[in-house]
Amino acid sequence: MLERLSTNVTLDQIFDDLYNLISEANRIPLTDKIIVEESDLSAILDDLKEAIPKEVKNAGKVLEDSKNIMNSAREEAAATVEKANAEAEHIITAAKEEAERLVRQEEIVRQAEMLAKDIKASAQRYEDEVKQGADQYADQVKSDSLVYAEDMLSYLSNSLQSALRAIDDNRSSVGEERKSLAEAIASRVQHVAPEEKLPAPAAAEEAEEELEED
Repeated sequence: MLERLSTNVTLDQIFDDLYNLISEANRIPLTDKIIVEESDLSAILDDLKEAIPKEVKNAGKVLEDSKNIMNSAREEAAATVEKANAEAEHIITAAKEEAERLVRQEEIVRQAEMLAKDIKASAQRYEDEVKQGADQYADQVKSDSLVYAEDMLSYLSNSLQSALRAIDDNRSSVGEERKSLAEAIASRVQHVAPEEKLPAPAAAEEAEEELEED
């Protein structure tokens, strides 16, 4: 007779009891049949009827728990994916903004470099133009100075020669005037004092001496 110490029998225990019942049963000679106690088999079947709903219920609970776990996992996965997508979108947006900022900064640097090159080139052209103009002006001033100096030297030379000629002419004129005046004085002296008449050359020399004293 199969005895139960507990009513909470699991399917594994029931199957073990059924296996033991079959293995310990009496066999009919010359056949593969066995003889089991009806009460023992009935008890096992009763336990099986009672255990199956519990196992099914437990299985349903496990299935429900599994569904809940799966739903929670799906929700958590969806939340994780959404969070990851949001973070990825934020990272992508930040990367795009940073890239645009770097592009703008690079463009600003490029424009600044171009402006600096233009300013440098303009300054170099201005320096070259000023230097060229200064050189041309210096050459022109030098040329004009040389021309002016040559003209001035020529003018001074001509003026000096004219002055020297005038002096020579004046000397000649003064000599002739002295000679004429001396002769006039000598002639006058001879007319005024015939008794003290002097030779003409002597009278002329005396007249010249008087003119020199005057």
